[in-house]
Amino acid sequence: MNRPNASTRISAYTALVVVAIISLVPLVWVLLQSLRTSNATSLDPFAFEWPPVVRNYATAWNQAHFSQYLLNSAVVAVGTIALVLAVAFPAAYALTVLKLRLSSPVFYTFLLGLMIPVWSVVIPLFFQLRNMGLINTRLGAVLVETALGIPFAIFLLRASLRDLPYELIEAARIDGAGDLRTLWSIVRPLLSPALQAVVILQFMTSWNELVVPLFFLQTDDVRTLPIGLTFFQGRFTTDTSVLAAGTTLAALPVLIIYVILNRQFIQGLTAGATK
Repeated sequence: MNRPNASTRISAYTALVVVAIISLVPLVWVLLQSLRTSNATSLDPFAFEWPPVVRNYATAWNQAHFSQYLLNSAVVAVGTIALVLAVAFPAAYALTVLKLRLSSPVFYTFLLGLMIPVWSVVIPLFFQLRNMGLINTRLGAVLVETALGIPFAIFLLRASLRDLPYELIEAARIDGAGDLRTLWSIVRPLLSPALQAVVILQFMTSWNELVVPLFFLQTDDVRTLPIGLTFFQGRFTTDTSVLAAGTTLAALPVLIIYVILNRQFIQGLTAGATK
């Protein structure tokens, strides 16, 4: 394979730098705005005010129920991740390794879930959860987001499973290991990057989910951050500094997790790309 010449590399790096700048400018503006007074915005949108006005974060935290919204988002996200992994991991193993007769039809049935927009199913889901007594509960939101997250998790894990050396699985079976033991002791360590990618993607999806909490979580004690941020925006429309502080607080957990696990995230997404 021919290596790209110098001009091609320079063009590619230049394009990446431009895209990075375009992506970072709004983030930098929000961060700077959250650390100064609203009056300073009209003077210079990108000026750094000294000393920084950290009371904007205290105002956002205390007056907008951010602690409760953060707790609700964390509970829903962690619960969804646990259920998605509990279902998608063994399902992907069964569909890929066990070679069942209906593996392909079942897999493509799961993939249909990726093609169905959430807006088209919220009304029947609302009536179903209401009959189960799960409206306005975090468990109801967890179940809905789990159902929405399983198809992609199976798709990603199956792609990685197809890249594993089957000799290891066969050796475990010869040694007397059952499917559950093989799944946990052999496949799980080898599939760790893909599992971590599922965790990161599902966390970001659940953390930023707007439609499901909007329909199924109706009071402040169970609302998640995206819904709370919407109400917060209406309350502090004129105080852009406090609004920027609230936005930063909402985005911070996702950024921290991605920065810590970005290498595993990339490895997990590219694990099945060579097949």
